[in-house]
Amino acid sequence: STDNNNNMVAVGASMAHALEEAGIAVIHDTTQHDYPSYNGSYERSAQTINDYLEQYPSIKIILDLHRDAMEREGQAIVKPVVEIQGQKAAQIMIIAGADNGSMGMENWKNNMRFACDFQNIMEEYYPQLTRPILLSHRKYNQNLSKGALLLEFGSNANTLEEAVYSARLAGQTLAELLYRNM
Repeated sequence: STDNNNNMVAVGASMAHALEEAGIAVIHDTTQHDYPSYNGSYERSAQTINDYLEQYPSIKIILDLHRDAMEREGQAIVKPVVEIQGQKAAQIMIIAGADNGSMGMENWKNNMRFACDFQNIMEEYYPQLTRPILLSHRKYNQNLSKGALLLEFGSNANTLEEAVYSARLAGQTLAELLYRNM
């Protein structure tokens, strides 16, 4: 949907709100970089990120929120869900870009450590909220920061409410991780 109340922007708003409630400053960009076409969306989002980094050089963490598109054998859509505190939550998969030296991603090991720390604290507070981390030989704009990750909130089969709830939980645990590391 291009309605920000019914797409990943709403998921981002939930995570931003949880972080802000914990006293963490957030810039929640609501640009739909994949509209009108997915082609070129990472280039467009890289420009947005670079503009923010130029304006606010103290930015430490960059999160790109998505929902996964999951099918099994080209048929049934997979719905990664877990019940947490009596409510259904879309499982979260963290994607960390990796580099064998050919992509110019000198930060990839820092991002991977961040991914592991983030996943560990989510699992500490909310067991089974996360799926295994995906280490991918792609940039996903993670070359732009030592604290950049892509987060997949469920799949195209999850409800918006499940993804919004997961984002709130992720925001709460990210705030806890940041306070522990201060």
